[in-house]
Amino acid sequence: MNYSAISIQGNIFTSEILEKIRIEDTRFQAAKDFNLNQGDSVRDEINLAWTLAISHWNAFRQKREALSLTDTGTTETRRYWVLPLLQILGYDVSQSNAEMINEKSYAVSHRANNKDSFPIHIVGIQQSLDKKADIGGARLSPHALIQEYLNNTEHLYGFATNGAMLRVLRDATRLSRLSYIEFNLEQMMEEGLYVEFALLYRILHSSRIANKKEENAESILEWYHQEALSSGSRIRERLSQAVEQSILLLANGILENPNNEALRQEIEDNKITPHQYYLHVLRSVYRVLFLLVIEERKLIYPEKRDAELNRKRDVYYKFYSIQRLTYLVEKKVYIDPRKTDLWQSLLTTFNLFEHSDQGDKLGISALGSGLFAPNALGGLQDQLVNNETLLKVLRYLVTFENENRQLVRVNYADLDVEEFGSVYEGLLEYAPAITNHQFNFIKGDERSSSGSHYTPEELVKPLIVHSLDYLIADKLKEEDPETGLLSLSICDVACGSGHILLSAARRVGFELAKYRSKEDQPTPSVLRIAIRDVIKNCIYGVDLNPLAVELCKVALWLEAHEPGQPMNFLDHHIKCGNAIVGLAHFEELENGIASEAFKTLPGDDKEIAAAFKKRNDLERKTTEAERKSEGQQITLDTKQDLNSSLKGIRTEFVDFAKLPENTPDQIDAKAKAYSKLISGTKWIRLQNLANMQVAQFFISKTTANKDFLISDKEYQRFLTTGTQILGQAPAMANAIGAKKHFFHWFLEFPQVFQNGGFSCILGNPPFLGDRRLKDAYGEEFLEWIRTKYTDGATVDLVVYFFLRINNLIANNGFQSLISTNTVAQGKAREFGLEKIIANGSTLNFAIKGMKWAGLAAVEVSLITIYKGNWNGKFYLNGNETKQISPFLDTADNTGTPHPLFLNEGKSFQGSIVLGKGFILEPNEASNIIKENPKNKEVIFPYLNGDDLNNNPEQNPSRFVINFFDWSEQKIQQYQQPFNILNEKVKPERQRWKEDKSGNPIIGEYALRKPLPEKWWQHAEKRPALYNATKQVKRVLISCRVSKYVNQSFVEVGAIFDVATSVVTRSEYWEYAFLQSSLHSLWAWKYGSTMKFDIRYTNRDCIDTFPILENLPNEVQNKLENIGEVYHEFRKQLLLNLQLGLTKTYNLINNKSVQATNLDAKDKQVIALQKHLEKTPNTIDIEEAVLGIIKLRRLHKELDHAVLEAYGWDDIVLQHDFYQIENLPENDCIRYTIHPDARKEVLKRLLELNHKIHEEELAAGLWDKKKPAKKEKVVKKKGNVVNEPGETYGQTEMFREK
Repeated sequence: MNYSAISIQGNIFTSEILEKIRIEDTRFQAAKDFNLNQGDSVRDEINLAWTLAISHWNAFRQKREALSLTDTGTTETRRYWVLPLLQILGYDVSQSNAEMINEKSYAVSHRANNKDSFPIHIVGIQQSLDKKADIGGARLSPHALIQEYLNNTEHLYGFATNGAMLRVLRDATRLSRLSYIEFNLEQMMEEGLYVEFALLYRILHSSRIANKKEENAESILEWYHQEALSSGSRIRERLSQAVEQSILLLANGILENPNNEALRQEIEDNKITPHQYYLHVLRSVYRVLFLLVIEERKLIYPEKRDAELNRKRDVYYKFYSIQRLTYLVEKKVYIDPRKTDLWQSLLTTFNLFEHSDQGDKLGISALGSGLFAPNALGGLQDQLVNNETLLKVLRYLVTFENENRQLVRVNYADLDVEEFGSVYEGLLEYAPAITNHQFNFIKGDERSSSGSHYTPEELVKPLIVHSLDYLIADKLKEEDPETGLLSLSICDVACGSGHILLSAARRVGFELAKYRSKEDQPTPSVLRIAIRDVIKNCIYGVDLNPLAVELCKVALWLEAHEPGQPMNFLDHHIKCGNAIVGLAHFEELENGIASEAFKTLPGDDKEIAAAFKKRNDLERKTTEAERKSEGQQITLDTKQDLNSSLKGIRTEFVDFAKLPENTPDQIDAKAKAYSKLISGTKWIRLQNLANMQVAQFFISKTTANKDFLISDKEYQRFLTTGTQILGQAPAMANAIGAKKHFFHWFLEFPQVFQNGGFSCILGNPPFLGDRRLKDAYGEEFLEWIRTKYTDGATVDLVVYFFLRINNLIANNGFQSLISTNTVAQGKAREFGLEKIIANGSTLNFAIKGMKWAGLAAVEVSLITIYKGNWNGKFYLNGNETKQISPFLDTADNTGTPHPLFLNEGKSFQGSIVLGKGFILEPNEASNIIKENPKNKEVIFPYLNGDDLNNNPEQNPSRFVINFFDWSEQKIQQYQQPFNILNEKVKPERQRWKEDKSGNPIIGEYALRKPLPEKWWQHAEKRPALYNATKQVKRVLISCRVSKYVNQSFVEVGAIFDVATSVVTRSEYWEYAFLQSSLHSLWAWKYGSTMKFDIRYTNRDCIDTFPILENLPNEVQNKLENIGEVYHEFRKQLLLNLQLGLTKTYNLINNKSVQATNLDAKDKQVIALQKHLEKTPNTIDIEEAVLGIIKLRRLHKELDHAVLEAYGWDDIVLQHDFYQIENLPENDCIRYTIHPDARKEVLKRLLELNHKIHEEELAAGLWDKKKPAKKEKVVKKKGNVVNEPGETYGQTEMFREK
């Protein structure tokens, strides 16, 4: 139901909640909830209140008529109307004095005495709520006064009213957005709107407000607000599904209409691609929704209107509005489904906003650009859609079923712009397809590969606070703050629907509006105009997905819409491109063609690639020698010529930016001027040069492509001689640049880079693990980014974004980004944050780990980097610190550890089996061996991570067939194991690769060589591991992904699963080192994580750890003794408890498990007691607690023994229960050493690592030809094969059939 006298701004309430309250389909609407007696009727009370209110209004109206034009009517409004109304609603109100808070005066006029001084500000009916009084009165507008007061006190809600309007405001953490619910009292009384008054009574009765401020969170009004937030989330989810259906309906409705044969033919002839058609349909829907929003927000016409404009407004809403069409959805009237008059009516409405001459007739200022440009819909305006289809489309767009299967109307006035964006971002996951004139969505990689995704507001706000806010504060101190604020350049390089850019625009716009209006809470109109100016001058966005770019523009247009103004021209600020593929700065043109571009990749001709690489190497040496001999970088005249071209472009862009945007004609002129700019000879030449440099990485090195390749000499000729750029090779480079969306920042945004780069880059760059990059983007892309950013190393995609962004910001600028928490771990840290810091930037804010606030199950970090030496405050995980290291901790940045030769050949990852058929259950293995005892030669126990962590005995739970590296002929003598693999493994290993449509590519295996050819062998047999185990009787083994770092001795003879790390050390003194808290700290610091678990990888955690050898006998004996006692006691404790390692260490780290003060209510204690009672052969709870306490004590002794071995007795370990950062809030306590001790231990271990490594180098132990051992990286052609550092279960290694 639509309420004409109730308006909602922001997310304080939703229309769905209003409707539930109206029909009493929600809590707190019974008589007792209004403090009425049992048997009393709420409706009777409302009737009585209505009668009294009408009486008071009539009396007040007479007083109002006697007011002069200059009289605000404050006394009359209070005495005769508002105070009586509040009394009717149950408030005991009295006048109040001004209150001083933070040296500011808040002259709130009245308080509710029965509600702990609840603030109510009442002004005269002839005074605006959004403007401060011209003479006298408070220093702020009535709205701003209450809003600012709520933000600075413990009051959660407050009222502001002038008698005509009553606003309910809530404490707001985001001042840049107005958020309130407004009741039009005058309209209610004058038009007799009883239903709206009844809602006012049910929402604002004094029983809705807390009696005490400290009870605010439990008030009924707050409950409704929280319910509104929850319902808003439900609305978005359902609306997202509805939008998808509406687009499918419209797209197919157009295609199926018999009158649209010409369109179908163009699609069939591929003159219109599915993507183009989809874009035009999408824009049609965007138009409908854009108009719905501005209609419902009353932004079609200006706020101040004369009688004639009011008449035209009525005509528009009655005969032309989108609302009018949507009401037909709900009306039970016959509409001929076959006719097309509704579609033509919709096109007529579109026409009003496209062309000034049409809109002028109804007093409408045409939008006339962007979404409403005359050509924006392609040829859809020439097609026909029948009424039945259009009404179904509109029904999906404006109504949805709630959880009670009731039809609810969407209130677009309520919908925040970023929520609007989140609804549509789901569409970015799909690719359009048209088959037999039928339009459909197919699951694509558009979203995952472009980084288009919605970012929850909880993650955005800290990014802005710790970057943009500093810049704003500096600009406000300048001589001309307005010019300063509008000089900021803010970008999101993977902008998606523009949510982060919207938040930034609001933040800057709010401060600009405050400065212009001299009010702390600017009016909505002033704020909209300020945000519009900020979007025009300051906001930049890039996204690889063209649909995301469209969506971003629509969101910005919606946010900045002001009646009477056309849409901003945004094509030069919001662009489609690959943010990390292309050149950042003009100077990079001098780099020439990189020889890495000619590296042989799959599909290349090796001879051609090698020949070009050899030639390019020689040419680069020659060029470098010539430059040195001439003492110049580029021929001076040519460099000056290029610089002149760039300066010319920059000057032209500055002049272009000054072009006005106040009418559709001006926007059209600006669009033409921009098109001329980017097609000019200067711009095109620089683009050609940049494209040539990048494209060589993306051109296959084949015989067919030989003539399209450019080596450095030819490139330098184009660069240095001014030669006209013609020929096949440059043309191919440009074609590839367009296809791959190369993005050359200095050229795309010359107005920004003449100042050195952006002031601030905010964002949530796409997350994609290093092992998935090749499949997602291809070998050529991978080679480009590795060469460009990380010296050949492959890291997570987000790291490349961090590096590119750091290169795009100006000195003293900020990058404030969301990332996966792995950005501070392993190679990601080494090639990302450490490199950025080494280049002169500073980390000034970070949250190391927090759960994604949306539905995605991912752990993220929030990081702000200042480009320069930061002299302000540092904040880490919410606490002020003195510094932040690349590890996102407070330690000194003294580098990363080295693998040590003393650990060489002692640690290994387990075998990669790759095939469920290899694995046997115990009974299967037993039967096969019984059938033929010879089979025992190829059947082995199979130990995995689950056995280690969850099995009290830590024994292998399954068996595995192992044919080693034998030939196919040899293995056939083991008939039954052979048959099993032939049946279960061979088909999977030899399956064909599939194309994007899922069709097999006959002749091309999905898996890399030799997996299909040698299908009976394990994918990674780890011969070095099993050869090493022959020298010992037992090894140390641990789970590679685990909640805790734990080592266990197991006897050799089993096959170790890929999810285990094996250390071929067999002495208890060695165990003591690796089981100690010191090693655990080391592993957590230098390893990586998967969600909240540690990824205990060999190279990062074990190979670098400085285990001391050649210890004095007494020291080694002490370690041997405590190591044995600890290991054997723990082994027996697991059996006594019948619990695995993880559950046992959960108890070790549970503070409630104490000998003298056992918390019997603790969940783990209760679970332990129940487990012991029902499990045979276990000890009782008292013995269990004593055993847990003893293991803690032994761990403490073990740590002290290890510390003593290092000679660090001066460190006080101070074992206790401590909160560990970056673990989940409900599980962050660990029994470990003191934070200060942790910091000192890690510092000394790193120093020791560096010292040992230097000694090893000096001794010649690390031959340059034999680099530090790294785990083998498995290369592949098809699907992912298990690699080091990743969790692999059999279900992940093999597809289910």
